[in-house]
Amino acid sequence: MGTVTATMEVGDPQGRNFQEVNLEVDTGSTFTALPRELLQALGVPVSRTEQSRLADGSRQPVELGDTAVRLAGKEFMTTVIFAEEGEPSLLGVVTLEQALLAVDPVNNELIPVEAKRYWTGLALEQVRLTGIA
Repeated sequence: MGTVTATMEVGDPQGRNFQEVNLEVDTGSTFTALPRELLQALGVPVSRTEQSRLADGSRQPVELGDTAVRLAGKEFMTTVIFAEEGEPSLLGVVTLEQALLAVDPVNNELIPVEAKRYWTGLALEQVRLTGIA
């Protein structure tokens, strides 16, 4: 599997001012990571700090915020990591799912997917009896 890249517009929390960013798609990353300097310039506030596990197994605290983005023709709010200098910009799975995108590993691209909702309107017992679950 090769590297999948994407272009996304990152905006201020009010969705008025946007800047284009190129990112690597990282399905192992929960949140999208963007340069701290960019997020601060756009006026994105830090809303909380959480522990994050890195690929090497170590843990480190990361600062998170929420801001407007444009991806695949959709504009929405997403949670972002304030990445430090030298860290890559990464498109994480939360943002991918919000945009209804998935990775096509054969063609190394993002593809649209449908939202899934498993509610059938049947009571749980009816679902078990019909063999749906």
